[in-house]
Parts: sequence; structure tokens; C-alpha cells
Amino acid sequence: MGKFVDLTGQTFGLLTVLKRTEDIKPGRPMWLCQCKCGNTVVVSSTNLTKTNGTKSCGCLRHSPPKNLIDLTGQTFGKLTVLRKDNSGKTRWICKCECGNTVSVLSDSLQRGRTTSCGCSRRTMRYDLTGQTFGHLLVLGQVNNNRIKGNEARWKCLCQNCGRTVEVGSYWLRHSNPYSHCRCTRFKNKYS
Repeated sequence: MGKFVDLTGQTFGLLTVLKRTEDIKPGRPMWLCQCKCGNTVVVSSTNLTKTNGTKSCGCLRHSPPKNLIDLTGQTFGKLTVLRKDNSGKTRWICKCECGNTVSVLSDSLQRGRTTSCGCSRRTMRYDLTGQTFGHLLVLGQVNNNRIKGNEARWKCLCQNCGRTVEVGSYWLRHSNPYSHCRCTRFKNKYS
């Protein structure tokens, strides 16, 4: 067991030790500390004295870093910064050109990693309208909110039976085009 060190009156970060309090665990001295912001907090000797230990009552987590650049009003791709988000890390509330509002990290905005609410990922790479895949004639793109993901979906007319089906871009371009409509999918099973 180490030698007891009285920390009363010492300062650690924003905390000044006022007095020793009742130990929570045996051999782990606890100290009542006054933060510069006015709050008091009870902290163990270990957390006060270690290199990356407790340095405030918690107020440091909520204060902006000294080198914080105010991004309010700036535009990054489709995002316009409205205000700082007070949710811990340095985040900004941004309005996208499409109308959505998102919270984005400073670093992601400044390095160009985030330039939209996600709507840019949903933009169409290939317009398949009018193209034929097997019996399927692509009529146009479909927005289906029930289906998650960024893949474009297409309304297709089966020229074999006249039904309309909804198929993803990938499946139209890379799979058996005759397997997307029931009339051709089950043809071999029942004949």
C-alpha cells in the first residue's frame, strides 16, 4: 500500500481540492473538488493525479475547443451550416439543398467527407428508361421509401405477360433478366 498523500489545496486542471471525503472503496481516497465554473465534484486520487485524469466537473466537455472555427453560414457542397449542435463533439446543424436537416462533425465538413444529407448518394448513375432486359421494358425510376439502400429502383413492363414489376438497377443489369416476372420465373417449374 502506497503512502497517503494529502491533496488538499492542490489544483488539477480546473479543479481545486477542498477536502477528503468518505472513500467509496477501501484504499481509494476520494476528494471534494471545486471547479472553476462553480460546481463541486467528488473525484478519486487516481483520477486526479493520472496524466489523462479528471480535469473538470464535466464542463470542459461542453465548452467549445479554443481553436474552434465558427462555420455558421458557410456552405459545404449541398449543406449550409445553420448553427452549432450542442451534443458533445463539435457538430453543426446543416440544412441540405433537398430540405433535410442533419448534424455533421466539423472535420467531416472541412475535409469534404460530408457534402449532403445523403441525398447525393441516391442520385442516379444510369438512366435505364426505355431499355429492354429480357422481357422487361424499363418504364421509369421509382422512389420506394419502404426499401432501404441507395440503389435506384425501376418500374418495368413484362412484354411477355403485361405485368409491371419493380426491380433494382443492379439486378436488371447483372442478373438473369427472365427471372424478375412470375410468368417467366415459374415457367420451367410448371411445364
